[in-house]
Amino acid sequence: MRESRSGNIMLRLASTLVIVSALLSACQTAAPDATASRAEPAPVSEAPMLGNSSGCWSTDRIPAVTQVEFVSVEGAEGLQPRERVLQPAEDRLFAVPCPEQIDDDTVATLQRALAARGHYAGPITGEWDQATSEAVRRFQAPLGLDSGILTLQAAQMMGLVVIPRESF
Repeated sequence: MRESRSGNIMLRLASTLVIVSALLSACQTAAPDATASRAEPAPVSEAPMLGNSSGCWSTDRIPAVTQVEFVSVEGAEGLQPRERVLQPAEDRLFAVPCPEQIDDDTVATLQRALAARGHYAGPITGEWDQATSEAVRRFQAPLGLDSGILTLQAAQMMGLVVIPRESF
């Protein structure tokens, strides 16, 4: 019985390491001169997606990563800017906490959790503001999602949302 339990623990640890490795390998860095623009995020949807029968989903437009180079153009005086797309923009669909899971107390807890991790320096207000969105973006970027919309995964990692028992 004891060996079975330790085997289950080892399997869970190995699974977690594989998931974390996959997330970290998905991280992307932009060139130093890269510029990007961001579209407004889509509203949260409670419609089931991708075979998942429950939960809430959102999409966010991940901006294109571009680089502006200054090149010599025949017939033009001096160097002219030329934008090059390093990575095209894409719409990402991801699970998010449902609206009933995020109240003022949860947002205040999120702000404290982000502050403890060095991502948020503003006051703990319990209000979702631009500073909170930017802190969420900084937290999630190393996980492979450059978005200020809180994902379900990030909320679970910070202890804001319960992880369903069947996930174990």
